[in-house]
Amino acid sequence: MRATVKLPALFSDHMVVQAETTVPVWGWAEPGEEITVALAGQTKTTKAGADGKWRVTLDKLAAGDQAQTLTVAGKNTLTVKDVLVGETWLCSGQSNMSYRVESFNVAPQTLAEAKAQAAAVRPAIRYFVTLSRGANEPQDDVQGHWAIAEPETISLCSAVAWYFGLALHEKLHTPVGLIVSAVGGTAAETWIPKKDLDATSAATAIWKRHQDALAGYSKETWAKYKSEEAAWEAANPKPESKLKNAASRPREPYSPESSHVAVRLYNGKIAGLEPYGIKGIIWFQADGNNAHPEEYSELIQTLIHAWRAHWGAELPFYYVEMNNMHALQTKPDEDRPLAQIREAQNGALQLPRTGVVAAIDLGIAENAHFPIKKPVGDRLANLALSEVYHLSLGEVHSPEYAGYKMEGDKVRVSLKYADGLRARGGEVRGFVLQNADGHWVWADGKVDGNELLLWSTQAPNPKALRYAWAENPIISIENAAGLPLRPFRTALQGQH
Repeated sequence: MRATVKLPALFSDHMVVQAETTVPVWGWAEPGEEITVALAGQTKTTKAGADGKWRVTLDKLAAGDQAQTLTVAGKNTLTVKDVLVGETWLCSGQSNMSYRVESFNVAPQTLAEAKAQAAAVRPAIRYFVTLSRGANEPQDDVQGHWAIAEPETISLCSAVAWYFGLALHEKLHTPVGLIVSAVGGTAAETWIPKKDLDATSAATAIWKRHQDALAGYSKETWAKYKSEEAAWEAANPKPESKLKNAASRPREPYSPESSHVAVRLYNGKIAGLEPYGIKGIIWFQADGNNAHPEEYSELIQTLIHAWRAHWGAELPFYYVEMNNMHALQTKPDEDRPLAQIREAQNGALQLPRTGVVAAIDLGIAENAHFPIKKPVGDRLANLALSEVYHLSLGEVHSPEYAGYKMEGDKVRVSLKYADGLRARGGEVRGFVLQNADGHWVWADGKVDGNELLLWSTQAPNPKALRYAWAENPIISIENAAGLPLRPFRTALQGQH
């Protein structure tokens, strides 16, 4: 039991409090202890419960760049300095979200530009990175601290989060807080509360795979791995050598403490953030579920429902469609899990206040972690600025498949968000048709206003159509905003 007043890690110097909404403040103290919370002219009083927990809710605060002080007093007094009121977003997912502004394949010029940007806006943008690991049970706190984004610290911030926050700040002229909680290589089920995961149709299979994987675990193999990992880290202290010798890095064995165990990351890295005031969530994760793409749609919807329920609000949720990666497409029939995962990600769009940005034009063949993250942050920010903050920015969505109709042996495809539709480089590419024999063939095509007309002499009566259906697909179509057409597939059965 805590004998003195204590605050969660989120309530620390340089924090950003969400504007224009009630503000929950909570912590721990001796049972029955009277607690007084003061911020920005407001004072609220409560008593700690029998379990030592207490919570107050401050009234709405207006955004502003004038630093405030939060005081929490009981038998002892805590003072949190340099508190700003602005827009705070949770940034979560796997490695392309945890990928930092300074990473192994980021060009020196890109880092220098980020440092200059941080210098220009400091101290308005702050970030908090959760350092805690996974846990078997939901934790009531996380490890981490707030940092002001400035030249000396910006390198440690998530690149996607940084560019997202920078774009918000430039348009809203208000402080921005970025809470980053992301772990590379993880599947959606690691981020879902157990009760919610267990209610899904995928739960039985997920827990069976967990038990099967544990069959190969022993304390001896885990100790051997930790020793080998420490030796590899010592031999490869710099990012460049880590990249060069990545193939020799010891592979972490599956264990009860693994970040790949379902539920554990929610317990250790999300539960302790709730119910801190946030405006919304940005999410970059999906290829961690490549082995079972058929599960992803339900899992991502479950995650969104659960997080919203725990925060008590229908928080906006904007995600990144998986980027292109691996070898460039050469065959028309490259149906692989990453293409299926992109399709399964659409499950999130079945829920209100969700949106997607494309990254199919930003990846690189040699590594899943592409270095140019600014377009991703900008695209996410433009969605938020348009739909959450109601700014008029023009088109912020990528073109999307909307339907088709047959015109003789040609397919006319209608699209949403297609004003100014055009082919990059002038040639329509990346479309494939399935002929009557079941073979996939490349399609010819042209842009016709805001629609596409597609055909192939090898498929006079096509059965199905795909676009950008590969791990690293050939793409060609964009709208006037320069946003790429998102991948899709559809059966062709006459009028639709």
